[in-house]
Amino acid sequence: MNKFSTPAGTAQPASTMDQNPAIQSTRRDRYFFVVMAVLFPILVLLGFVPDYQVILSGEVKVHWFTHVHGAIMTAWLGVFLMQSVLAVRGKLALHRKLGLLSVGLGVLVWLTMGIVTFRALIGNNPPMADGQFDILFIQLYGMLLFGVFFTWGILVRKNGASHKRLLLLATLVIMQAAIDRIRFLPGIQAGVFPRFLYLDALLIPLFIYDWLMFRRIHTITGLGLLLIGSLQVGIILGWESPVWHQFWFNRISPFVEQVVEVKLSNAQTAPLLGDYGDKTWHMTVSHVDSLLYLQLPGQPRLELGAISDTRLFVRTINWKLLFVKGPDGRVTKVINDQISIVWEARRLK
Repeated sequence: MNKFSTPAGTAQPASTMDQNPAIQSTRRDRYFFVVMAVLFPILVLLGFVPDYQVILSGEVKVHWFTHVHGAIMTAWLGVFLMQSVLAVRGKLALHRKLGLLSVGLGVLVWLTMGIVTFRALIGNNPPMADGQFDILFIQLYGMLLFGVFFTWGILVRKNGASHKRLLLLATLVIMQAAIDRIRFLPGIQAGVFPRFLYLDALLIPLFIYDWLMFRRIHTITGLGLLLIGSLQVGIILGWESPVWHQFWFNRISPFVEQVVEVKLSNAQTAPLLGDYGDKTWHMTVSHVDSLLYLQLPGQPRLELGAISDTRLFVRTINWKLLFVKGPDGRVTKVINDQISIVWEARRLK
């Protein structure tokens, strides 16, 4: 009866390359996948700990399922590391038993990636021009590659060399979310291209490992780079594509509450005009050519739409504004809602 094996291990006799006694005797061969399995949680800590500190402080609120997703992803990294260690220590019987569990865990990883992605898209209901539709590119790319590498790795579990590389690649691609959050990396906020470069840098050790062990690049390593690189190029070319935005905006429209926009008169907009913020930061609401705009210092103006005389929204990004009036009817502050971040800005005199 066939039994499953899991991340970075071998459930059956390895390929000819892995059966070479000289290769098996080297420490770098035995521990390479363990080192990589240790590196991944370090990247997750660097990327997500600052975010969770902000969440715990109450400044940012997230849906409860986000924590479920995070727990499942953490469990995957733990199993990946455990399976790597078991394979190195030769405890293949336990490795195979744990493999049955990790197959189900891999399915949960893929499912929760999809649930978190589309729940956020539907829950946030972004305008068509919003950048969340571009982030969807990266989320779907991660789902697709994890699903391909994970499924492929299970199917070729009898080939140890291919199996462990495919499970390594499956884990590597989900590191994109962590890398995108490591804010001290040079250029990480400059765009999607540098973020992909940092992820691709994680492939360099695998190429070096292949070359040192076999004097050639393993077929799975080469195919993995081809798949990852091809999708990354496609994302870069399609970034901010109006066609992509329109397609997904239309897909989510049946599942979200439709905004009923109203036209405000000059008498209704007049109380909203002015500056809001404090001595260190402010924004300006202005009326130009019968249109309302919001502007931050040194930034382009953003056109506003209205749901009522006190509830407005930015047309191009997911930013909602609630203007609060005092007992005398004058606006005293504005409550800003940018998805999970809500803050107040008082009206400046």
